[in-house]
Amino acid sequence: IPAGSFQLGCDSSNSAESCSSNEQPLHTVTLSAYYIDKYEVTNARYKVCVDVGGCPAPHSLDSRTRSPYYGTSTYADYPVLNVTWYQARAFCAWAGKRLPTEAEWEKAARGSSDTRKYPWGDSAPDCTKTNYGLCVGDTSRVGSYPNGASPYGVMDMAGNVFEWVNDF
Repeated sequence: IPAGSFQLGCDSSNSAESCSSNEQPLHTVTLSAYYIDKYEVTNARYKVCVDVGGCPAPHSLDSRTRSPYYGTSTYADYPVLNVTWYQARAFCAWAGKRLPTEAEWEKAARGSSDTRKYPWGDSAPDCTKTNYGLCVGDTSRVGSYPNGASPYGVMDMAGNVFEWVNDF
């Protein structure tokens, strides 16, 4: 992600937004260049870390509707679930990376040219852009929604699963 400034927070002047107090005020943040993974961490990638002793296993091997979910080839390319912030941080350390800050995550999701609500813009989510609500009823394969990519090409930054950042 290139160095530069962007607007962090909720833009109350954007009619697509409904801002809560902890998302305001909208303010300018300047970041150095950084890297962020294009895709969510998959079950397969996380399992390698577990298998070599770099990470503890997820606290549950099931997803909402799939049992088992983690550790099976069927869902190897799906995002890992049921990991704590500490487990996410351990994975990053094992992989030679780190969790992004909230500001880094938001810039990667939003871009720097506007204050869009979603990675694709201000239009409401639908099942062609992201996995949310009743689109699938569980997780989707990582990278399944290219129409929902961020301005920097990062996938699945809205919907599918929650993601950890380094700070709050």
